Amino acid sequence: MSERTSARRAGLWAALLLVICALGASALRAQEALEQACAGVVETPAAECLRALQSRPAEEALAFIERWVSARRFTPALAALAHLQREAPLDTRVGQRLHEVRSMADEAQWLARRGEAAPAAQADAGLTLAETRCTRLSGEAALRGCAQVLRVRPQDARILTAQGDALWGLGRAADALDAFRRAAQSDRSPALAQKIALAEAALAPPTAAASAEGGKALALNIDPSRLGRYHALVIGIDAYRHLQPLDSAVKDARAIAELLRSAYGMQVQLLTDSTRADIVEMLDDYRGRLGADDNLLIYYAGHGWLDTEADKGFWLPIDASADKRTNWVSNDTVRDALRALKAKHVLVVADSCFSGTLTRSGAGVRAGRGRDYVERMARLKARQVLTSGSLEPVADSGKSGHSPFASALMTALRENTGILDATSLFAELRRPVALNSEQVPQFADIRLAGHEGGDFLFVRKR
Repeated sequence: MSERTSARRAGLWAALLLVICALGASALRAQEALEQACAGVVETPAAECLRALQSRPAEEALAFIERWVSARRFTPALAALAHLQREAPLDTRVGQRLHEVRSMADEAQWLARRGEAAPAAQADAGLTLAETRCTRLSGEAALRGCAQVLRVRPQDARILTAQGDALWGLGRAADALDAFRRAAQSDRSPALAQKIALAEAALAPPTAAASAEGGKALALNIDPSRLGRYHALVIGIDAYRHLQPLDSAVKDARAIAELLRSAYGMQVQLLTDSTRADIVEMLDDYRGRLGADDNLLIYYAGHGWLDTEADKGFWLPIDASADKRTNWVSNDTVRDALRALKAKHVLVVADSCFSGTLTRSGAGVRAGRGRDYVERMARLKARQVLTSGSLEPVADSGKSGHSPFASALMTALRENTGILDATSLFAELRRPVALNSEQVPQFADIRLAGHEGGDFLFVRKR
């Protein structure tokens, strides 16, 4: 090696070290500026502090705010998180932490009031807190709150229903059914009747025909060819151009597309990292291709967003921007496309944040009734939606490498050996997803989209 080459390499290394040192010094100065701008904050952070937080990467800003949370100084933490969410509304990490800190602050406020109040007022505050936990939380925490309220108001239908929901989420169907039936003594609403029917169906013993097929499938005297052709549009988006990338949406979409193709014989169209134009054009294409006996499954995995002022949900394609809706796909767009389709059965499966807006004011779920039920559902038009959550953020990936929802969906479809209706699929999905994440799947008929009471049927290849 010549002396000139050695000198050049030495110069390059020296320049690289200077760049690294400069970057380190710049980051240190930025951190020091943040510390200085936010020093001494007690209540609402000053504008200078908020600008300093906004200038840092989300991970650093959240780590700094976490100091306030750990010290139970919720006022500055909430103000800072709310500011960051306004500036970057599609960063789900900020939105989720804001939701969590609000819950922590509410509970701290209740506990403070309880400590300051007179004994009678303390009891009222404790009961109110227990009621909040019962109706807002899930799992064992919700059950403890419900039990505390029911000791005082044993016939409260709203609390009994919430108790049943918590028990159902834990897989305790028999206990959930008991709670729902007790609530029904004073609440005759259709929604509660549907919960009772679903729990009864989950506890009903399988028919002899179903047992012979393995207990999961409905062994029916139905020729699958009578059910029409099956199509699937599967969409997965990871590599966002202007938003935070996702980890498993494309992986989930590819795995589900292959399962639908190989095990169910569906004609699958897979879109990965697609634009709004790609999605809308494909929906329009199905409008021209599908006939009155066809079936269509639409699966979407990617970012979602809820416009709280307009109360509308959106899917966010790869070209979506945080500050412009030009390339967003609204739930209204999806609903309009479903209304225009000639297909007999259409099921939308959405694994995205805030996807539950598609289920708003739906007719709810119905319990399957065996052969007669499936034969009747096969004749009636269906427009249904199954979502991974309600109005909360949902998990991107889990222990399996897939999202909790996608993993449960694939497990249910693999275990089916005959005909599985969408209502029964929801019943199988709800518990594992609720147990393995902070979300609860939703299922409903889509209003104003041409639904006539049918049910989407998954027919396993023989």
